[in-house]
Amino acid sequence: MEGGGDGTRALFSAELCVPSLVAANAEQAIRALARLLAAKGHVHPSFEAAAVQREKKSPTGLPFPDAPVALPHAEPEHVKTAAVAVALLATPVRFREMGSPAVQLGARIVVMPALTAKDQAAAGLAALLELLQDGALRAALLAAKTPEEMLAAIHAKPNGTEGQ
Repeated sequence: MEGGGDGTRALFSAELCVPSLVAANAEQAIRALARLLAAKGHVHPSFEAAAVQREKKSPTGLPFPDAPVALPHAEPEHVKTAAVAVALLATPVRFREMGSPAVQLGARIVVMPALTAKDQAAAGLAALLELLQDGALRAALLAAKTPEEMLAAIHAKPNGTEGQ
């Protein structure tokens, strides 16, 4: 994950972008992205249940003003190769807020990192959080209609810029 934001963006691919995921609740959204990561060979079968359990214990909803984001994930032992799956939800889904689990957020974007221990040691989650703080990136993601447009929105963020 050297290169900060560039390394993080390199973990995204069009095959792991879902432009209109239908999910009734957080667990369905988590399971759908975990299954996608598994189908593409990035995670072990155990990743799905581990991600669901981790979200119950440690909520990952982020209260961005324009579009709350959820960042569900599992521990590195469930990961084969690093990747990040991302979904735009057809309708907002309730995720509990990170640090304030009593607060429910209507997430519109779900980003599921599958990070190895090496990626986590290289501050992979911190780099991903920094990337997601960019309001223009979130707006471009929400406007995307295809996996390719989603990927273009992720890669369009200039290096070294910060936004709210």
